[in-house]
Amino acid sequence: MNLKSLMAKILPPVLGLAIGVGGTIGVQTLFFPKTATTTQTQAVVQDGPVVEIGEFTVNLQGGSFLKTQISVVGSGKKSDVDIKAKTSFIKDRINTVLSSKSLKDMQPQNRDQLKKELIDQLNEVTGNKIQDILFLTFIYQ
Repeated sequence: MNLKSLMAKILPPVLGLAIGVGGTIGVQTLFFPKTATTTQTQAVVQDGPVVEIGEFTVNLQGGSFLKTQISVVGSGKKSDVDIKAKTSFIKDRINTVLSSKSLKDMQPQNRDQLKKELIDQLNEVTGNKIQDILFLTFIYQ
């Protein structure tokens, strides 16, 4: 075989492959911009003091139980004084809310809703002194 016939047989598939790969890369860079893989997520800054409320073991609706340890984040630098002064009322409200829930309400996908309800209830007691609730442990069965 001579060189010209060999090139005629090899060159078209190699060129086709190069054009295909180059075209695919070109289309992806032009029409599909890069997603930011190094996007920095801003963390919510909790500027208030963290106050440990305690451990709770409650019976849930339907015969299940929940054991959790809760701390709260105050909404101001000196809110811990008000929170500590009302700890008994806070614990009572937490027990009331948690014992009214079922096992389904404790599932991870419902945890944010539970936090929101607890924050609303505790802010009624403390006069909007609570910014967030932290579940340090969360065991349900």
